[in-house]
Parts: sequence; C-alpha cells; structure tokens
Amino acid sequence: MTDANDNAEIDFERINILYDSTKYGYLGVLGAASFFTFTVWELASPALAIIWLSALIAAYIPRIILSYLFFVKSARDEIDKSNVKRWEDYFLLHSILPFLAFSAAVFIAFGEDTFGAVLFYAAITMTLLAGAMLSYSIALSVLMLFTHLLLVPLVVKCIWMQTDLFNVLGAALIFAYLLFSRLIPRQHNMLLENISLKIESERRSITDPLTQLGNRRLLEFRIKDIVAASRRSKEPFSIILLDVDYFKKYNDTYGHADGDELLVKLSKILVDCSRDQDLVIRYGGEEFLLVLPRTDVHQAIFVVDRISSRIQQETKVTISAGIAMHAEDDEFEHLLRSADRAFYDAKKGGRNQYKLALDS
Repeated sequence: MTDANDNAEIDFERINILYDSTKYGYLGVLGAASFFTFTVWELASPALAIIWLSALIAAYIPRIILSYLFFVKSARDEIDKSNVKRWEDYFLLHSILPFLAFSAAVFIAFGEDTFGAVLFYAAITMTLLAGAMLSYSIALSVLMLFTHLLLVPLVVKCIWMQTDLFNVLGAALIFAYLLFSRLIPRQHNMLLENISLKIESERRSITDPLTQLGNRRLLEFRIKDIVAASRRSKEPFSIILLDVDYFKKYNDTYGHADGDELLVKLSKILVDCSRDQDLVIRYGGEEFLLVLPRTDVHQAIFVVDRISSRIQQETKVTISAGIAMHAEDDEFEHLLRSADRAFYDAKKGGRNQYKLALDS
C-alpha cells in the first residue's frame, strides 16, 4: 500500500510525463487537422475548412500556453510534489474546448460525400486515439475525456444518418469505443505500476538500507542544485560532518545489533533537528553529513548544539563535528575537505565538541 508521500511522488512523475508527451501529441493533432482540413476543403467548401481550422487553433492556444508555463516553472523549480496535482486539473480543463472543436468536424455538411468524409474522419480519430494512448494514458481523466469527445459524436452522427453503411460504421465505432474503455484503464494501471517500480528502484539506489537516510549517491545528485541555488541567491549554505565518539568501543561493549539501533536512533534525531530542505546523508559507517541550504555558520552551530543536546539526552554517546560554510566561488569538494579538517580537529581536541573550518 502506498502512503501519501508515495502518491505525491507518483503524481509528480506521471504529470511531468504527461506534459512532456503532449509535445508529441501536438504534432499528431497538427497532422490530423491538416489532413482533415484538406478533406473539408475538397468535399465541403474552403470557407468551412478555414472556419473549422481557425476554431481548432484558437481552442488549442490556451493549452499550448499552459504547457509553456509548465515547462518554464519546472525549469525554475517552482513545480514540486506539493503543487503538481493542480497542473493535471488545469490540463483537463484546458483540453475540453480543443477536443470539442476537433470533434465538431464530424457534423460538417458534406452532401453526397458525407460517408466518405466521415469514414476518413473515423480513420483519423482511430489514429489519434492510438497516439493518445501513448501521450495521455498517464492521466486517465484526460484520456477518457478525449475518447468520449471523439467517439461519441461519431457514433451519434452514424445513428443520425440512418443508412446501412452508416449503421455498419456506427456498430464498428461502438465496438471500438467499448474496447478502448476496457483497455485504457488497464494501460493506465500498467503505467502507474511502472512508475512505482522506477521510483522504488531509484529510492533504493540513493537510500541507506539501515538508517533510511540518503547515501553518497543522493549527495552527488542533489549537491549540484544546492550549489547552483546558493550562487543564484547569493545566500550561503553550510555543511556539518559528524560522527559518534568511540563507536567501536560502543559496539564492543553492547554488540553490533545495539550499534545498528544506535545509528538508526541517531538518524532519527538528525532528521528531527533538520528542516525539510536540509539534506541528511549517511556518509559512511558512523559518519553523517548535513547540508543546510540558506544557512550561515552561526545557524549551523545552533543546529549542532541542538543535535548534540538531543543525543546526550536520549543515548549513551556523544558526537564530534566539523562545520564549514560555502563561499560563493568554492567548489563543494573544497568545502567538504574544510569540514573534514575541522572534524578531525574536534576529535583531536578531546571529542564531544565541534570545530569550525578556518575559512568559514
């Protein structure tokens, strides 16, 4: 069973896929609209062709603008798990008018060529639905809307004409409609399962199995963004490198099982004393690394004091830590080495203390 956070991760992934896939959906609609505009031009009238195409383009403009805004805000990191779901609702609302505009073509008067035009339109619709299965299956509500608004008008048109050829075409379309209605939810569920498996696989690759904290792989993924954000905002960030004093002695005294329990408890304390935007990493063995965005060295000292106090209250151990603050032109590796030197100074100075990097 997935919890709320898992669902939020799935929504974030699939809605990003929805908008990314829609770029190709626009190409499909452009091709279909071009073919059918030519059909209307030849079998009905140029004026009707121009009116229908103009209405279709006007209907799609708001959704194209919506897609553009999504990509812009994504690039600025303004869309995250907390607000991404509303973008699916926006997409659904902005799809109603374009889908209606496209389906309106079936009611154009073609005179004696009506059956040929409707048959050609039905072929285009089936092709679009096949493409929509790839583009929109990640958003079930959008795909079902697309299916209903394209197929139902076609079926209504066939019933309205009341001829044998239209009856046969209508029956085929009803069969296709029922088939799509069964296949679409299955396709959607398969995609959700694949996304869940992908998220779980990625989570395992960047998560320490004992403490459930991030590992060095996660640090590699995240630190570039943190450094870039610090440079853009001109605000510093700090790191804290810490470990458990005399951990080997603790293991020898209480056993490795208790040592593991201590690390799990310590991890929980680190998370409790951190903010949501902070990065808490199991750096190796009993060593932990905290990356604190928008935090100067004085604020980092406050965090270390709070962590040290909680650990002494709730466990039988103490910690030593090194603190370093990022300067604008520093590379992260240099910052890490500075924190490491300060960390070893704390160890040499008697443990149960923190030291500041000389350049912080």
